Amino acid sequence: MISVNPVALLAERLRTLDPHSPHSYAAEHYSRVPQSGSWFTPREVIEAMLTSDGPHHEHGPAVVGARLIGSLGYAVAGRLGIAIATTGQAYDVGPDSLMLRLDEDGLVEQIAIRSDRFAVLPDDPLAGIPGVEVVEDLAALVVWAARGAHATLAPLIEQIHTSIRYGTVAMWNQVADSVLGPTTKSPLLTGGSQEAGRAAGQLFLDALVAEGAPIRRRGTVRIAENGPGQQILDPVRGMCCLFYRQGEEKCGSCPLVKS
Repeated sequence: MISVNPVALLAERLRTLDPHSPHSYAAEHYSRVPQSGSWFTPREVIEAMLTSDGPHHEHGPAVVGARLIGSLGYAVAGRLGIAIATTGQAYDVGPDSLMLRLDEDGLVEQIAIRSDRFAVLPDDPLAGIPGVEVVEDLAALVVWAARGAHATLAPLIEQIHTSIRYGTVAMWNQVADSVLGPTTKSPLLTGGSQEAGRAAGQLFLDALVAEGAPIRRRGTVRIAENGPGQQILDPVRGMCCLFYRQGEEKCGSCPLVKS
């Protein structure tokens, strides 16, 4: 029998979404990345992020908190949401599985997965492969994914709150943005439906709430032009990421910018 590593196979698919930045969407299998001291477990990563030299540390605790949870929210839940929305597959981001590599600013640049736990829908080509769990439908898939995501994110958010007193609800709302924005936009890269991608993201957030995440805001969408006669869904964040406080312009998805 041919040995199949579903996490590595999924990483290959997600790397093609942006060939110029292959680590932007993919979660590699940890056995297939160069081993070095630059990788951190979720239990180690907050200390490393807080002691980094990133420019966000010069702008007060709110900016630090927003930048850290924005980076971690996308690393843990946003990338996973993209996998669910574009492939109908999910990997394990639980605290004993996820590994994170930071960039020079102390924000997450790449993630890797140690666990072989993997879930797919019944019609997936990997269904029937030993070790691959087949779940009933998309609702069951997001529940499977949310358990690991919440188990990892809840302690990280509590650590940030304890360290700099940034609000936990605000951070969970930013996690919601880290899911809904990517799940709305990523189907454009595969020719899929933005509406279906966003709906998958909403289901994922519902599952996180069921696990105990106090998500209060989920943002909205605007209709934007994407070439002659083509309109797309342009997500608007529920929470401002505060990046503009670092001297940058407000981004197009900022809730403080009127359409």
